Amino acid sequence: MKGTLRRSSIMDKLRREGAVAVGELARELDVSPATIHRDLRQLAEEGLVERVHGGARLVQPNEPSRSAWSDRRARNVAAKRQIAAEAVRMVEDGSTIFIDASTTCAALAAELASSSIGSLTLVTNSPAIAAEFDHENVHLIVTPGEVDQNLRMIGGRWTVEFIAGLKFATCFISALGITPEAGLSTAQRNIADVLGAVRAASARCVALIDSSKYGVQSMLPVAELGELDVVVMDDGLGERERAELRGAGARLVIAGITSLEEVLAATQASEVEG
Repeated sequence: MKGTLRRSSIMDKLRREGAVAVGELARELDVSPATIHRDLRQLAEEGLVERVHGGARLVQPNEPSRSAWSDRRARNVAAKRQIAAEAVRMVEDGSTIFIDASTTCAALAAELASSSIGSLTLVTNSPAIAAEFDHENVHLIVTPGEVDQNLRMIGGRWTVEFIAGLKFATCFISALGITPEAGLSTAQRNIADVLGAVRAASARCVALIDSSKYGVQSMLPVAELGELDVVVMDDGLGERERAELRGAGARLVIAGITSLEEVLAATQASEVEG
């Protein structure tokens, strides 16, 4: 059973029963407990379920999805900081950049706020980043649109139209998952629409993805790997997975191990040989 169908089955069971156990789901769906844990983590990141010991429970409509943002932000903190420390080196002084509403990009914003950059125009659709950001040399612009309290993001038609009228030197984006076959993907249409508009308005697109998202494919495509200028990941990604992503066309930077310059040099050498 494909991941999207499996997660749909899990949600059907949650709506019937209110809570599920990892072991029971693994037996019913004939997959490993590790696979169920990944499914529940993805559903939690989408704000649909709350993780509890041994399983998950359904998030009720009247419950604010504080856990969806707060739990994501508290997860894989070291990996996100590692990625952010690498990504901040790709921000050019005097440029205009876009940073999306993901928690990985929030880590990049924190790095920028403590940097010595001389001047920068930063556009974001994240009310959380906007509320916390403080740097006297950075001109901060927040997109118009509808605030999604669950995802802590601004989206919708106004956001897409506003972004379409701008030009960015670099956009920094993230996604729910990454695979060699499907590239980046997400589960939310408003996220996919915003990221599509941002990519079209940017001279360079940098994806910031922590290694826990490898192998996760959601419903909506964000970008194929070859369409991204750079993919920055933490050093928790194994050698086999790195090779698979590079084989699928990713210009992959592993934070603290490979630099952007090394990746671009290797890409140029490969093109000359080809």
